[in-house]
Amino acid sequence: MSHHRRPVLHLQAALAWTLCLANAALTARAEEEPQENAPPAKQNVHLLAMRGAYADLPQSMSLDVTALLQGPVNQKPFYRLCEYVDKLADAKTTQHLVLDLSDPTLSMNMAQLGEFTRRVERFKKSGKKTIAWLEDASTVALAIAASCDEVLMADFGGIDMPSLAMQSMYYKDAFDLLGIQASVVRAGNFKGAVEPYTQSTMSTHLRDHYLQMLRRINDGVVAKIAAGRGLEKEVIRRFQKQRIVLAEEALAAGLVDQLAPYGSLKATLSERIPGELVWSSPATTPQRSVSFFELMGSLMSGPKAATRTRGSVIAVLHLSGNIISGRDASSGSIVAGATVKAVQSLIDDDSIKAVVVRINSPGGSATASEVIRSSLEKLVAAKPTVVSMGDTAASGGYWISCIGVPVYAESGTITGSIGVFSMKLSGGALLRRVGVHIESLTLDESAGMFSLDRVWSAGEKAALEKTIDSVYGKFLALVSKARNLPVDKVRELAGGRVWSGSQARELGLIDHLGGVDDCLKYLAEKAKLDKYTVAHRPLPSSGINLMELLGSGGSDEILNGLGNRQLRALAARGLQLNQLRLLLDDAERAHSGPPTIWALHPEEITIR
Repeated sequence: MSHHRRPVLHLQAALAWTLCLANAALTARAEEEPQENAPPAKQNVHLLAMRGAYADLPQSMSLDVTALLQGPVNQKPFYRLCEYVDKLADAKTTQHLVLDLSDPTLSMNMAQLGEFTRRVERFKKSGKKTIAWLEDASTVALAIAASCDEVLMADFGGIDMPSLAMQSMYYKDAFDLLGIQASVVRAGNFKGAVEPYTQSTMSTHLRDHYLQMLRRINDGVVAKIAAGRGLEKEVIRRFQKQRIVLAEEALAAGLVDQLAPYGSLKATLSERIPGELVWSSPATTPQRSVSFFELMGSLMSGPKAATRTRGSVIAVLHLSGNIISGRDASSGSIVAGATVKAVQSLIDDDSIKAVVVRINSPGGSATASEVIRSSLEKLVAAKPTVVSMGDTAASGGYWISCIGVPVYAESGTITGSIGVFSMKLSGGALLRRVGVHIESLTLDESAGMFSLDRVWSAGEKAALEKTIDSVYGKFLALVSKARNLPVDKVRELAGGRVWSGSQARELGLIDHLGGVDDCLKYLAEKAKLDKYTVAHRPLPSSGINLMELLGSGGSDEILNGLGNRQLRALAARGLQLNQLRLLLDDAERAHSGPPTIWALHPEEITIR
């Protein structure tokens, strides 16, 4: 019996095995080829609404009167935004990133714009999709949108995309009306920080030089938008000249991909993206009630103390504002003493393996600049260091970058301005007009050098020129050594000339075009770090300095002469007066000792 049944059993087993193979093949084919009737998979969409003005390191609250008149500035931490986008690129749950660029207060400077769009490009390389939503868009919003895969616009919206422009305030005529004179000793014919006080209008050679730089920066923005949207640069320039672009024109030209009704962002994307959409957005901290005493304690608290870091850390040291002498940190300024302490803390912290020195400064005091530069040289000797130039790193801002390490800048960075000057404001005529006469008794003419009522004499200017030439020579030597350029070549690039980042790269004044993201990658390789965290220093103050709130109590004769009301009115209309206030403050307190030598580029000249 067993002999006759064995073939039957073999036949049944063969048939069963064949059926298993067939079912496996059908299952595999079904997995490879989705069924037409199968429900679409869920799509995870992260909505990131970008609002306000982004700052590399947001400043603490201030009770400056002009700031109050201008209203609160909604500063957002730029690098927190960048790190957030990087985390989304690594998150497995996020498949689409939607950038809501509809807020009219959204702004970034040219350096931030370059770095953020690179972060978006990196997100796209992770295989995920990016979509931008525009309403009434600016050039900045359009440039960010152009880096995305798709651009949607509200059908009742539009684009305001002017070409970039510069502004500089000239005070000479106002000084003549008020009876104020400026005495100046300078090195370099292109030192634009001086002209507003000695001339009524911009000189022809400085205007031509600024225009050349402005064209290069604008070309970079145009190229970014054109490349992102697959258009010719001439098309973008034509729209810049037109400036106001209607939604229908933007769609027809290919600046956007689709028009949709206002407020229909989610509804429109639900139609464009197949499947069920699962929306997410950045988590918000729940609000809580705060007592009056907690509020006052927070406002009056000083700068936050940096806690000891753990693990391998790359620090980003932010140096932002005018460079001034002093001991204590001051919001909006780079104070020499406080900066030296901050640098030393980075040296002492063993967990910090490398440092990015991020510079956003038009310069300031040459003496304070050298103090800071010397401390940075100690940092270079202790740890791998690299310089990242932000929106502006000119004059003293360029001085402190001369530490013999690689220098990165964006194509739109304003840099250079290698030159120095000294200036004194005198209000003798103003005082006489209000009936004030000053009688000075001196044994020597030079003893009255800082008298409020007179300008520098020819002899005093000649003596100061020796000092100015000496400091200028040191500046040229520092640049020559740091950039490995002959001094004669540096002199051709100096004289106070400013350059865009792309021009500076061609001239050898910087090494690479890039931002903090590129610096971190460079340092990680140099320090051989597979894993690391990023720490930004110094930590911003959480409150208001009590002494700044109460004021110094000193008399500000020249500023009062100019008229606080007029200056506040100008500031309230958006005009920058930081450099003028810095010089006026120095003129008011510099009654003894040598005059301040400035390595300062006009902060008022900004690219918009």
